[in-house]
Amino acid sequence: MSAKNGDSMNLDERKKRILSSVVEDYIESAEPVGSKTLVEKNHLDYSSATIRSEMKLLEEEGYLEQPHISAGRVPSTKGYRYYVDNLMKESKLSMLDIDYINNTINGFGDTDAIFEQIANVVSKILSTPTVITRNNTDTIENIKVVKISEKLLLIVLMSKNGTVKDCIAKLTDTVEDNVIEQMTSILNENLSGTPLKELHLALNKVIQKDLQLFSGIMNDVINSIKYEMSKDLKKLNSGVEKILENPEFTDIEKVKNFINMISTKEIIDSALQKTENDKLSIVIGSENKEVLLNDYTVISLDLKQDDKYLGKLSVIGPKRMDYSKTISTLKYIKEKFSTSLIINKNNDKVKGDNSEEGRK
Repeated sequence: MSAKNGDSMNLDERKKRILSSVVEDYIESAEPVGSKTLVEKNHLDYSSATIRSEMKLLEEEGYLEQPHISAGRVPSTKGYRYYVDNLMKESKLSMLDIDYINNTINGFGDTDAIFEQIANVVSKILSTPTVITRNNTDTIENIKVVKISEKLLLIVLMSKNGTVKDCIAKLTDTVEDNVIEQMTSILNENLSGTPLKELHLALNKVIQKDLQLFSGIMNDVINSIKYEMSKDLKKLNSGVEKILENPEFTDIEKVKNFINMISTKEIIDSALQKTENDKLSIVIGSENKEVLLNDYTVISLDLKQDDKYLGKLSVIGPKRMDYSKTISTLKYIKEKFSTSLIINKNNDKVKGDNSEEGRK
């Protein structure tokens, strides 16, 4: 998000004020901005004629675009970039938003639960689709299989980083308790320490190697585990519905294309570029590698604990988004996330101290 020095030299203070006013007015109104509007709403100390002349120059230099001959101007990708890098002032979050964040991200539950809390909060505050991408270097630590009924098993998978996933296996045949114990033992012997991203292949090897005696039941169990682990680790939240209220989505075809786009794993993977130096990554419009994202902005932030990368928090929306509020919100969320993990770790420690082993 650093300023581009070459561009900085091109704009004098008057052009900067006018460009900033156009960007902020367009973000608020979603209507092309004319010189008369700038004079009336922003109290600029220039005449309409001067502003028109400067807006024309900004258009020629690629910072503004004119959608129609008689319309005002809107920011281009270059204009948004210059605004974000050089002109934008980060807004302060309202006490209402701060209270909502603090009350919702409470530090209880495993890392997945906290990530889910974050996704809900960001979507609620920003009305923008939120994508949470988990780090896939986590490994399996323990697997438990619990008999719920004669043909129903609960499988609980616990990872080294504290993530807990569970799934239900519906069996075609009944299963005895001693069989469950054997399966649980063999699963842990073969899968403990396996990276989550390699679990699918490891499960296939387990069936071939050790579980032929009860492969029918194990197929039901392993298929349930595979289904749970194959669920996309990217979580799209209710912000998808909220964002469709924006003027950019009055065309139903554009709505369909947007929903299809953000639901496509390959497109999202392409959009989520690596964050440099633990800073926000802001990719605007045509800066995106993925052509289908040329009308959108992707803002991402790495989430870490003790300098260990745990995942990425991203929002995806039209180029006409409130950059100032979005950036302030994500930065505050990052701080809250770190605090929540500390609380979560302390809670686990207290539980351990209160256990039978902890009291010895």
